[in-house]
Amino acid sequence: MNPDASAAVSEPRLLSVPQVSQNYGHLSKECRAAVAACPEIRSLTHVVRNTVVFAVREADADPFPDGLSWEDEADTEGRPGRRLVRWVLATNEAMGPLDVGYLMRTLVVTRDGGMQCSRLHAAQYLVGISASGPGCDAMDKKMNKLVGRIRTGRHQVDELLGGDDEEVKEPVVPSGSLFMHVLTRDPQEAQRLRSTWHRHLNTGDLHYAAYYRDWSLVCSGDTFEHQELEDSFAVVSVAARRAIYRDLVSRLREGLTELAGIIAPVTRAPIRRLVLDVVDGAFYMHWVGDGEGDFVVGVTFRQPQVAVAEERLRDLMADVRDRR
Repeated sequence: MNPDASAAVSEPRLLSVPQVSQNYGHLSKECRAAVAACPEIRSLTHVVRNTVVFAVREADADPFPDGLSWEDEADTEGRPGRRLVRWVLATNEAMGPLDVGYLMRTLVVTRDGGMQCSRLHAAQYLVGISASGPGCDAMDKKMNKLVGRIRTGRHQVDELLGGDDEEVKEPVVPSGSLFMHVLTRDPQEAQRLRSTWHRHLNTGDLHYAAYYRDWSLVCSGDTFEHQELEDSFAVVSVAARRAIYRDLVSRLREGLTELAGIIAPVTRAPIRRLVLDVVDGAFYMHWVGDGEGDFVVGVTFRQPQVAVAEERLRDLMADVRDRR
């Protein structure tokens, strides 16, 4: 018995595109069970090669009001997901120089809702929508498990979207190879930032973090030069990787404007969290306050540690926020 089915509390609507959806009956059933079991999910959309194949929408959810005259319900519900997939593909291209594998999970969260896009297979994606900011975590976890189950059912590897649930945050072992780049002119702030980075960065999970204020770099640090991570730099050098992460932040400044437009049918609240989960780890952006350009970024190279590293980044961000 499907464990999701026993937890169902409603019967979500299947919004199908008849000419293409008939080959995805089993997948649509899996998605209906997931939406029924997780009230934080408004809908799930299956996108194949820039085409909405079907959408599953929570039974009581109202249709998006901005559908185009020629669109059916599946197109209207799935349009944000289809646009997000295009954004993911462009971002995947921008991350290519990092040599960390393709972008397989993207999570964007605001205080009022968010979206998650997961790669099922080449050219196939599932996109979830939550109409609740706090509910995005539940949506994300449900989708990660759903995608893992679908992939293993197709005799593919479970890529551990979101990391390994069994990994826990361990006490930080101080690293003697922590590299720091501090640009603030306030010596007291510089000392506080150095102390914060030494408390949270390590070779086990959170490998890089940077703090931006009004889109200007204030501080960055990493453990890239530690011998435990040397295998991660066989193709891309330490110096090149640092430069690529700075360039990625610059690229995302424009990309976030586009992303805000994509999630507008769901929420117009500002983006507060972005996760780009790749084959070898993840890249995170968390906003420190209400300022659009005030945020921290983080990086891990260890896929099982993706959730742990993000928790560690939250701890670092709390220190930054408390001492601003």
